[in-house]
Amino acid sequence: MHPDRRRTVALLALSLAFGLIQFDATVVNVVLGSMTRDLGGGLGLAQWAVDGYTIPFAALMLLAGPAADRFGRKQVCVLGFALFALATAGCALAPGWAALIGFRVVQGVAAAMILPSSLAMIGELYPGAAERARALGIWGGIASAGFAAGPPIGGLLAASAGWRAVFWVGAPIAILAGLAVWATVPDSPRHARPLDVRGATVGAAALALGTAALIELGQGRAALAGALAAAAVLATSAFVASQRVARHPMVPRGLLARGPFRGAAITGLVFNFALYGALLVVGLALQQVHGLTVLETGAAILPMTVVVALGSTASGFVTARTGPRPPMVAGFACAATGALVVAVGASHPSAIVTGMSLIGLASLAMPAMTSVALDAAPPEHAGLAGAVLNCARQAGGALGVAGFGALYNATGRTSTALAVTFGAVAVILVVGVVTSIGATAPGEQEVRSDAG
Repeated sequence: MHPDRRRTVALLALSLAFGLIQFDATVVNVVLGSMTRDLGGGLGLAQWAVDGYTIPFAALMLLAGPAADRFGRKQVCVLGFALFALATAGCALAPGWAALIGFRVVQGVAAAMILPSSLAMIGELYPGAAERARALGIWGGIASAGFAAGPPIGGLLAASAGWRAVFWVGAPIAILAGLAVWATVPDSPRHARPLDVRGATVGAAALALGTAALIELGQGRAALAGALAAAAVLATSAFVASQRVARHPMVPRGLLARGPFRGAAITGLVFNFALYGALLVVGLALQQVHGLTVLETGAAILPMTVVVALGSTASGFVTARTGPRPPMVAGFACAATGALVVAVGASHPSAIVTGMSLIGLASLAMPAMTSVALDAAPPEHAGLAGAVLNCARQAGGALGVAGFGALYNATGRTSTALAVTFGAVAVILVVGVVTSIGATAPGEQEVRSDAG
């Protein structure tokens, strides 16, 4: 195979990896009603079906990224695909909530192995800043399409074959993508660096406890929520203390000292906090408030799918020519406008569809912020840089699902509750505009000379 064609196939396989991860993060949102009818339970268990995936995904990337740098990015990525395929099949066969959430946790572990290693390999395949920005546009377009395609495809599959079908789709795709990566991606240089297993464990506990506190608060169990929140604060304090004294902290202090990198990570957290929370709530509201079927709910979110895929793909090419600031700021500003449209028109499904489509333009920001993070990191920390950015994003997603789900539940699960929740989403997206400007401050980022 010609080297350029081989590189293109490798890019598509690595992009498909992220697309599959994003698909499995959001596909359950539209089938939560079907799951609760089949398995019993309420919103709290349904939220854990989402966050059981996103919490280990977020928390373990800071361990998986350096592990990929140390043991081989291709090897860790392909092993992750194999584990993901097995866990996805386990979700499809799960007899109850305990097994389902358990297999979702394993999926999250596998996703943490796949994502930072795949992102680092793209950085190696496309070393120039402008060509990397274009490659990240393709990567982001396929990934964002997977994110937004989850609800409509999930609705179609659930309506025709039941909610378990949404998991059967993922297993063969994971196997094929893993084989393609193994066949087309060259081995990476390995960088020996000790792994901070203790730090990763404490960090995962802090994120899980904080998420649980938000979920329990939304269920009206204030005392338990307070206890969990206190435990989360203690775990977070222990994590920070351990990183200050560790000889080999999970994130090198010099990396976090780089303003663009730190800004990109914060922006990533805000991005997923708003989008994951919004998608969970709108999927529930369209069925609970407006009485749509699972298939109709998927169809209502379909326009967002198209917007997300187009916006993310365009972002890479725009970033290569203008730098990352314009697509990042424009994406968050359009999404904030969309959230306000949903808030104002919460009692009208057509307004919800329009607003969600505008929220889909947040996808303009994702490849651009990734470009900022990779440009700011030295090559030996490419896997870690991708891990930190996506750890921040997935942590934001877990907290967004818990936080906005709790707000929607606590305010009554009505049109008014939807309006209040999306007003809060709009505020978070405006914060994203501010962090985007900070991450791309003049003098910190520049368009490279190979932009042509």
